[in-house]
Amino acid sequence: MTLSAPGDIADAVAALVDEQAALRRSLGESTGRLAGSLRERTAVAARLALILDSLPAAVVVVDAAGRVLQLSAQAARVTGLSAGDVWQTFLARLTPTAVADEYLLQRACWRVQQSRTPSGETVYALADATRSVAERAGIERERQLVALGQFAAHLAHQLRTPLSAALLHAGVLARSSLDDGQRGQVDALVDRLQHMQAYISHAFDQLGDHGASPPTLIALAPFLLGVRAAMEGLAARRQVELRIEVPADCGSVRGWRVPLEGALSNLIDNAIHFSPAGGVVTLQVEAGAARVRLRVADQGPGVDRDLLPRIFEPFVSGRDGGTGLGLSIVRGVVERHGGSVVVDQAPGRGAAFIVELPHSDSRGT
Repeated sequence: MTLSAPGDIADAVAALVDEQAALRRSLGESTGRLAGSLRERTAVAARLALILDSLPAAVVVVDAAGRVLQLSAQAARVTGLSAGDVWQTFLARLTPTAVADEYLLQRACWRVQQSRTPSGETVYALADATRSVAERAGIERERQLVALGQFAAHLAHQLRTPLSAALLHAGVLARSSLDDGQRGQVDALVDRLQHMQAYISHAFDQLGDHGASPPTLIALAPFLLGVRAAMEGLAARRQVELRIEVPADCGSVRGWRVPLEGALSNLIDNAIHFSPAGGVVTLQVEAGAARVRLRVADQGPGVDRDLLPRIFEPFVSGRDGGTGLGLSIVRGVVERHGGSVVVDQAPGRGAAFIVELPHSDSRGT
């Protein structure tokens, strides 16, 4: 074995010390670079979080495994998720609509759009589309009402001529020599023809342009008593009792008398039609400070569950031989008066249509 000289050992130790110092410097520089990179990444993440939170849409970043990487504060509120949660748990709560990329979540409608990043993540943007959906529905409803008005005008024109001729001949027949049985049948025929003529006129007037005639103040108590008087004949023929509960001080509404009378008559007509013989149809009135509530209830089978969401749409009817126009006309008239109409029912215990109108007294009229 060869022993190194003391000078060689000293040189080796010095070299090791220099190498160790170089390594320490390199490690310090690397640590500094990593710390700078971490600070930069932290600042970028903070800026990204601020950007995400400032966006009008709720934004969620999902990795290739389907877990949430990052999400804005708004997205956290909407989805109820946090970073690391499974994104599919939120998607399972969405109900698709007929419009692409639009989904229902409880009572709101959300537009969900997605895009891919080069690294394989998916970015989801959720925008609240509830207001735009409501606006679209309003435009579609107006379009339907215009089409319905054109159809009603054409239908009224086609039906008024033969009805007038039938009434003329029935009137001549009523003045001829008839026995008691025949006269009762002719009187019933005239009554029914007159009812049909009035109904057609109401349908046409309800969908016409009321802009030329200003609305008037309608005292509810005498107005509703008049509606009942007009419908009592039909109720008697169907062996249905028509009850009305109208407080004497129920006030007034502002609107157009003929269309409003036609709308309420339509609801009562439907209630009578669906009521069994011996049943009761009730018209109740509740007057508040700002709104008046009219409730037409029957004891029939109620509205079919499948039909319920579309009951006020044109040409949708649960009545044999019905045109599906009546309830659509009712809604149009009520909404023109600044009100609303909904259906309330308990299966097997009949249906109730509830009309709410602005109480004119609250407007100082």
